[in-house]
Amino acid sequence: MQKVQITGNSQRKVKDGYPLLVADDLKDPAMKLTDGSFVALMASSQFMGYALVAKHRRQLGWVLSRDEAETPTQDYFRKLFKQALVRRVREFDPQLPQRVFNADGDGLGGLTIDRYQDYYVFTWYAQGVYQQREMLYAAFEAASDHQFKGIYAKLRFNVEEANLKSQLVTGTAAPEPLLVTEGAVTYPLHLADDLTTGLLLDMRPIRQWLAGAELPGKTVLNLFSQENGITAAAAVAGAAKTISIETNQKGASATADQLAVNNVDPDKHEIRVIEVPNYLDYAQKHRLSYDVVAVTAPTFARVKKQKFQVATDLTDLLTATLPVVRRQGHLIVATSAANFSMKKFKAAVSAAFVGSDRHYRLEETYRLPADFVTRKAYLASNYLKVLVLSLDD
Repeated sequence: MQKVQITGNSQRKVKDGYPLLVADDLKDPAMKLTDGSFVALMASSQFMGYALVAKHRRQLGWVLSRDEAETPTQDYFRKLFKQALVRRVREFDPQLPQRVFNADGDGLGGLTIDRYQDYYVFTWYAQGVYQQREMLYAAFEAASDHQFKGIYAKLRFNVEEANLKSQLVTGTAAPEPLLVTEGAVTYPLHLADDLTTGLLLDMRPIRQWLAGAELPGKTVLNLFSQENGITAAAAVAGAAKTISIETNQKGASATADQLAVNNVDPDKHEIRVIEVPNYLDYAQKHRLSYDVVAVTAPTFARVKKQKFQVATDLTDLLTATLPVVRRQGHLIVATSAANFSMKKFKAAVSAAFVGSDRHYRLEETYRLPADFVTRKAYLASNYLKVLVLSLDD
């Protein structure tokens, strides 16, 4: 195994549990490292830890064990996966769609594993980690005692062949759609579809808040609604009407399917394929307003000539949103931007109220659900930030 000398600053980070490696962590940043290889990190002659080289943008790889006796073999990863699986069985309903392995939070950056009933979905974020797939699949199958019907893979890095983006790795294909239940809501999922399944598991805190809210007789506007599951959650919770803003027809059809599978008449709920700024402009001109407005802002989005970046454009978006939130209504704001701190996020939200006649009370703050295990030393792993605001109390 290749030995790699790391800088003093990197040594301190590794000791503190920081898992991400970049080129500047190497004493010789120009050192040739093979993507997908395991290396031993060294401080002169002192062993610091093992790492997997997984080059992606500025990322060089991920730190694994700091115990020299725990070499990165198939058995090492079997134990890693087993620990993650046992934790979820002990703490969560196994029938709940859930994250059973959360990348660096569970000990291996660049890979997440989600469970949907008897099916697992591996999502790979770097070519280097994916190069070890045969060993990692074998380790997981052993850790799970082969108790599954099928394993799917989704590749989130650039691959030349489109048919590799999503594939059935082993076992039998899942039903189309696969029906999963979260609380009182059923969601139709498509495990083989493109890069996603049809339900963002990390947005569960918002759906749970809606399930406990008093929604009968109220209206809910769901901006950037594709795959967050908010529309179906609100409808099942008794909302008189939901309005879903989708950026494409595929998303609109998926939302309609979610309503239909829960025996909610899609015709009694409004689904619009329109860009969010254009809809907000339309709503203001027609003096439309809603009891609950959910803004699950994307980190970055480009639709036609319009571009949105949450770090720079969130305040303007919320400024345009406030007029469509009814007095004594609720505004839910969420972002998955890892490089946007909670402090900056709250400041951007607060800035939207400056100069307006609206005021708010922070009712709830949510981070990632507990099955999305994070690492305290790596703040970027706890990326989700959700604020539930009560307006004009």
